[in-house]
Amino acid sequence: MRNTEFCLEGREGRELWGTLTVPGKILYPPIVMAHGALGFKDWSFFPWLADFFAGEGFPVVRFNFSGSGMGGETDGPFRQPQAFQDDTISRQVEDLRDIVQCVTGGKLEPDLPAPDSVLFWGHSRGGAVCILAAGTLPAVQGAATWATISRVNRYLYDAKQAWRKQGFFAQESSRTGQVLRYSTTFLDDVEKWGREGDLPTYFHNLNIPVLLLHGSEDSSVPPEESESLAAVNAGAQLAILAGANHKFNASHPFTEPPPVLLEAARRTAEFYQSLQR
Repeated sequence: MRNTEFCLEGREGRELWGTLTVPGKILYPPIVMAHGALGFKDWSFFPWLADFFAGEGFPVVRFNFSGSGMGGETDGPFRQPQAFQDDTISRQVEDLRDIVQCVTGGKLEPDLPAPDSVLFWGHSRGGAVCILAAGTLPAVQGAATWATISRVNRYLYDAKQAWRKQGFFAQESSRTGQVLRYSTTFLDDVEKWGREGDLPTYFHNLNIPVLLLHGSEDSSVPPEESESLAAVNAGAQLAILAGANHKFNASHPFTEPPPVLLEAARRTAEFYQSLQR
């Protein structure tokens, strides 16, 4: 198993920093990992999970969305707050598409053959981005979401009014203590997705196998959000893991995998492997 760092140029010159993990023997299609709102490719259990999947024979691509605010950093403070502020869900969908096109085009690394298909994995808001992107990418064979949100247009009327009046919405990172801003352009964009039916419509029309995995004790994104998505797609598999929180009981910095994280990883790998039979 080996790791290779990369930086791709996405649309409008946006930088996509990432890590490719290649197993000793490639047995399955690559997994593309998408992080959540305040996450990044090296957050908490993500590197461990990439190694876990690689140990099962999957190449893994994890990357920082161009508006993550992290750039090429592997930890520490958000060094690009303006990029964070300029981000939108549409930009994240475009970033994910650019990564997939690079992987399927065999352009990521000479020793990684161009695959016929890829698999998606997304945490929290990253799960939503995977769902929104998958329907327009024929190469996506299946997707697994962990603690996904069920709508991107999820903000209450009063909050939106205050957001527009102030010109931004502020959110503090519990990891760094930094106060980061979401622009009104971000708000305009989520409302656009809302008018198009938001995640329930996209998920209802999605014709690939999906595993929706959620923790029963998730106080950040309640498990009812995955349950509501499962209700609109009869082919979706839903698993609520008892005792798991939004981080699947892991920490940042990451130390060792708690039992429920191991269970989530095993279930997800088995789901991906079942698609190859």
